[in-house]
Amino acid sequence: MHLPQTRFRFVALGATVVAAVALAACGSSGPSVSAGQAASTTSTSASSTTTTSTTAPSATTTPTTAVPANLQQLSYQGLVFEVPKAWPVYNLASDPTRCVRYDVNAVYLGQEGPTPQCPANPIGHTDTVQVAPVNAQTQGLTTPATQAVTLNGLSVREDPNAAADGAYTIVFPSLALVAVVTIHNQAMDLPIVASFNHA
Repeated sequence: MHLPQTRFRFVALGATVVAAVALAACGSSGPSVSAGQAASTTSTSASSTTTTSTTAPSATTTPTTAVPANLQQLSYQGLVFEVPKAWPVYNLASDPTRCVRYDVNAVYLGQEGPTPQCPANPIGHTDTVQVAPVNAQTQGLTTPATQAVTLNGLSVREDPNAAADGAYTIVFPSLALVAVVTIHNQAMDLPIVASFNHA
């Protein structure tokens, strides 16, 4: 699929990269978008009776696996992942004129609206992330993702030519989502890819 010159081409993650990422990595329905910490649960037991107490989910509850101080954990429609804390996060459903740009570090959740306000001549490209639902508008993004692999226990599809094509695109069939991480600084990009997991 060829996008306009002002847009960076979406492509998918190579099998060798996914394998390397999987080795390096640790181990909601509806258009929910949240940033913050995961909830934790605690269990207590007495000698004669077992009692379980669960803390209510909260954005401030300490997660089981701590998120590094320089990262933020995001959740979108059942997928969680980590990106640099300094990156802005845009919810395209509530900001339909927002342009998905590849020349600034940012995270875009959802799909672009019908009339995005994009600059006429963006210069260069850098690391960005977009996670979008797979539907008629985004279906073309998933076409190159023909290779079935496993990422953090999730069955996904990816394109084996990501390095040459300039972006990692991962399709999550069970969540009906596609995630695109443009390639600029792989030391930053690969940990993002490695962090994708089920919420």
